[in-house]
Amino acid sequence: MTSCISTEDPVAAKVSKTFAYCLLLVVSLIGNTLIIMVVYRDKKMKTTTNLLIVNMAISDLLVPIFAMPRANVEIIFGNHRWLVDGTFGEALCKLTAFFQDISTLVSVQTLVAIALDRFYAVWFPLKALRIKPRVKYVILLIWSISTVIHAPYLYGFQIRTFDNSKTYCFLGWSGDVTKIVFLALITLIYVIPLLLITIFYGLIVRKLRKQTLYGVRNLVVHFSRREKRNRNVLKMSLAIVVVFFVSMSPFVVYLSIELFSPEGSVCLSKNFRFVTQYLVHCNGALNFFTYFIFNQSYRHGFLMILSRVFCASSYRCRWKKEVELTSPSIGRESHTVTRGTINQGMDLDQKDVVLIQLRSLHETECREGTNGNIDNI
Repeated sequence: MTSCISTEDPVAAKVSKTFAYCLLLVVSLIGNTLIIMVVYRDKKMKTTTNLLIVNMAISDLLVPIFAMPRANVEIIFGNHRWLVDGTFGEALCKLTAFFQDISTLVSVQTLVAIALDRFYAVWFPLKALRIKPRVKYVILLIWSISTVIHAPYLYGFQIRTFDNSKTYCFLGWSGDVTKIVFLALITLIYVIPLLLITIFYGLIVRKLRKQTLYGVRNLVVHFSRREKRNRNVLKMSLAIVVVFFVSMSPFVVYLSIELFSPEGSVCLSKNFRFVTQYLVHCNGALNFFTYFIFNQSYRHGFLMILSRVFCASSYRCRWKKEVELTSPSIGRESHTVTRGTINQGMDLDQKDVVLIQLRSLHETECREGTNGNIDNI
C-alpha cells in the first residue's frame, strides 16, 4: 500500500460517507426497479432500446446489492476489510468482486448495443425491425462475455486473517499481473467501447443532419415523425453515454496513478479515492434521472407508478377507490350534470360520490384525448 488510503478517517467523515452511500443505495434500488417496472407494464415500451435499457438496469441493481455494502464496510473498518471469515466468507468475497465488476462490463456492452441499435434505426430502418426478436440473444451474449472475462476473479480474490482478528478481502495476484489485467480491462471496458460508441453516434448525427439538409423530413409525415423519434432517443442515449464515461473517468485516472506511479512517489488522498469510487457507483442511480429528463414515456410511467404507490398508502385514496367500486356507475352523459343539479336533492355524501366519479371519468377521457374540464363543475 503506497498511497495514503491506509490512514484512519475521523468519525465525522465516516458518518458522512456512510450516509452518502446509504442514500445512494436507496435511490439506486428504487430508480432501477422503477425503470424495469415501467417497461414491463407497458407493451408499447418494449422496444429494442428499452429492452437493452432494462438489461442495464438489472446489471445496475448488482451495485447496491454487492458493491455499496462492501464500500460501507471499508469506510467504517478500513480498506479491504472483510467481516465474514471461513469458507463462506471467502466465497462471498469472490462473488462480491465478481458481480460488482460484471455490472460495469454489462452496462458498457449494453451502451454499445444501444448505439448499434440507434445506428440501424437511422441508417437502415427496415433492417432495424428485424433486430428486436434477436435482442434476447444479444443480452445473453453480453452476460456471457462479462462472465467469461471476470471469471478469473473467482480464483484471484481471497481472504486472509491477520493477528487473529482482522480479515481482509483482496486480489491475491502479484503487482505485474495486476497491471496486465488492469490494462486489459480498461481496454475492454473503457477504450474500445468509447471508440465504438463515438463512431456509431458520429454516423447517426451525420445522417440526421443530412436528412434535415435535403428536407427529407418535410416530404412525408411518417419520415418526420420517425426522425423526431430518432432524435429524442438519440438525445437520451447520448446522455446515458456521457453520464457513464464521466462517472468512470476519474476512477480510471485514480487506478492508473495507483498502479503505475513509482513506489512511494505519489501519496493519493483517501478522499480522492472515495470520490472517484462514489462517482462510479452513482452511474446506476443517475440513469433514472436521465430517463426522467429526456424521455416523456419514462417520465409518465415513473409518475404513474409513484402516484399509485403513494395513493395506496393514503386513506383518502383508499376511500375513493371503495366509493368507485360500490357506487353505481355514471355514463358519459354525466358531463351534463351541473353544480345546481348536484346540490338539489343530494346530501353531502351523494355529492362527493358524483364528483369523484365525474373526476375519474374525466381523467379516463383525458388519457383518451378528450378535452373535458371537471374543475368547471
